[in-house]
Amino acid sequence: MKKFTFLIFLLVFGLQSFSQSICKQTFTVSGKDVDPNNGNRPTVLTINASDIICHGTGTGVTMTLKRPGQSLISDRCSSWFNFSLSVDGGTPITGCGGSFDNVDITGFSTLTITSANLDQYPDDVTISIDVEVAFTPTEAPVCTALNVPANGAVNVIDSRIKWPVAAGGTTGYKLNVGTTAGESDILNMQYVGNVTDYTLGTLTPGTTYYVKVIPYNAIGDATGCAETTFTTCGAVSVPVSEDFTTYLPGCWQKGKNGDLAAGPGTFIGSAWFEDGFANNGSTGAFSYNIAWNTGNEWVVSPLFTIPATGYELKFDAAANQHNLTSAPTTPWESDDVVQVLVSNDVNNWTVLYTYNNTNVPSNIGTSNIIDLDAYAGQNVRFAFRAVEGTDNGNADIDFSIDNFNLRLTPPCADLSGLTASNITDSAATITWNSVAGGYQYVLDQVASDPVGAGTDTATNSFSASPLSPETVYYLHVRTDCSGVYGVWSTVSFTTLPPPPAPPVNDICANAIALTTGGVFQDNYITGTIWGATTTSGVAPSCATNFAADVWYSVVVPASGNLKIETFITPSYQLVDTVIGAFSGACGTLVPVACSDNDGEYSQYGLSSLSLTNRTPGETLYVGVWKSGVAAPAQNSSEFSISAYDATLSAADFDTTVFKAYPNPVKDVLNLTYSAEISSVEVYNMLGQKVLAKTLNVAQGQIDMSNLNAGNYVVKVTSEGLTKTIKVVKR
Repeated sequence: MKKFTFLIFLLVFGLQSFSQSICKQTFTVSGKDVDPNNGNRPTVLTINASDIICHGTGTGVTMTLKRPGQSLISDRCSSWFNFSLSVDGGTPITGCGGSFDNVDITGFSTLTITSANLDQYPDDVTISIDVEVAFTPTEAPVCTALNVPANGAVNVIDSRIKWPVAAGGTTGYKLNVGTTAGESDILNMQYVGNVTDYTLGTLTPGTTYYVKVIPYNAIGDATGCAETTFTTCGAVSVPVSEDFTTYLPGCWQKGKNGDLAAGPGTFIGSAWFEDGFANNGSTGAFSYNIAWNTGNEWVVSPLFTIPATGYELKFDAAANQHNLTSAPTTPWESDDVVQVLVSNDVNNWTVLYTYNNTNVPSNIGTSNIIDLDAYAGQNVRFAFRAVEGTDNGNADIDFSIDNFNLRLTPPCADLSGLTASNITDSAATITWNSVAGGYQYVLDQVASDPVGAGTDTATNSFSASPLSPETVYYLHVRTDCSGVYGVWSTVSFTTLPPPPAPPVNDICANAIALTTGGVFQDNYITGTIWGATTTSGVAPSCATNFAADVWYSVVVPASGNLKIETFITPSYQLVDTVIGAFSGACGTLVPVACSDNDGEYSQYGLSSLSLTNRTPGETLYVGVWKSGVAAPAQNSSEFSISAYDATLSAADFDTTVFKAYPNPVKDVLNLTYSAEISSVEVYNMLGQKVLAKTLNVAQGQIDMSNLNAGNYVVKVTSEGLTKTIKVVKR
């Protein structure tokens, strides 16, 4: 052998045998910085030495933590949460991001990264970090195989493929990708570096791909690696209509993160969810809750072939207050948007339409029509992307999508804005947005489209009357373009019950007598203003807006002192009352006192009157009005009312020797008195008895651990005397 040939041999052999290689493994875990529902458990990422397999049997191994990510580098780290790193029980390192980058863990056995909560709220956190291994390989690595998409997967739209880290000292990967088994017409032994994912670019619809992942290092390539397959979604011909009865339909996918250029960062997980459109029901549409911050969530459609000009996209969108069918009551924040996008693939998206704080769809649904002439002759897919900015205000909005429709633009425009209002027991008004031409309508009790023609009208409204009470009606309307008709649009509504008979005590002459007690709970009764009228010539002096009144009477007790209160019922119905007390006789009433949202529970819109130095035995009349200009509906008309003399509950009860502690109480309330306590009753603030116990001891205990946190009234009885106290349960 010549001398220079031998030197080259030694050089190559030395590079292969003694040069160091680098491999890395990524470790990730998600949870909360602290979970109060799980024993205040933090999120912990644990890595054991046995988990590091990428270097195989290599020698000269050193290990370093690299590239901390996710919550470790979040702008919330150090304000909402932080983390601590412990290696083999050594001194912990506490901090965020850079505190854990380049930490040498060579020779470690076990390390943990543990979240810590820095504020009063449990926050979602994701801990992600790489272990980078420097080593000298001693043999070729072993094979790995594609796991995303799964082998044999169908209806794939994402061109990003992933595989697990290969064992045995891997320093990089090569890819063979073809459209037939064993072929590599897409990629042929393509070096992709030391990564575990790769984007193949635009994929052909309806095509099966064959992928082989080949790990390599300085010794050589892995051998005998298996080939896996997946099949892409085919392009769908239009026209097509999707009502999302199935969620999500085939070849529709959810994604999250990313941007318009790159598309979704992942097609695993998203905060879009199945729901009823406009919060009606729980299926048949998909929704997103606009409530937090930094959200970036996608729903992506399959490819559709737009064959020519003259096609359009139509869909319905609605915005509702969370879990309600009403319009949002908290403002849509200015940095939150929902975008409608189009692309020829899953990247390079174009914005077609944007919903934001200046463009909010109706709570009953708004139709949106987008012309697609610019995409004639192309395969395109659409996406709905919700993006929330950094402002975490008070918005709590459910945004929903339904009735996705790709169709030829109809010769006669569809109706929009069909709304029923002014609904009574016998009539309703229906309006819709004006379009060119005339209209036809049909009023019936059938949900399906009418068969045949309707009644012609030139106006964009209809007054339905007379109607039957408590009946479901459907008004169907379509456009009429000189004998060419649009599709039927339908709105349903239910007429109200007939007006009720007024309550017995609608007039002063039929006032219901109140029996005085020592506390509100003693003799309270339930009343209603449903069906009540407004008495002419009698008004509460403390209010200007009031409607519908009912009447009660009460006899002033011997003390001359009296307290009159209203309170909410267990169903939280009427929560805004006005009370007026009057002396004299019905027809010649004289105002004594008035209360509009006064007293201890004024925050609930309830009222309280305290009267002193009245004539014992005097009869007073009490009117209760609903605050505001309109009488309440049936489901918001009930209230509780009581008249009591607080001095009765404490007469001759020696409060100087009575003790109740602790207050606030968490579990057990201790009671002590100079005489035997016979019984104890506990009432919630609705007047409901929630606990009762017989003691017959001078020192006793009441277990309140099973009660919800809040305020309670505790009534203690001893030798026929009672004492009431307010207790706060934590």
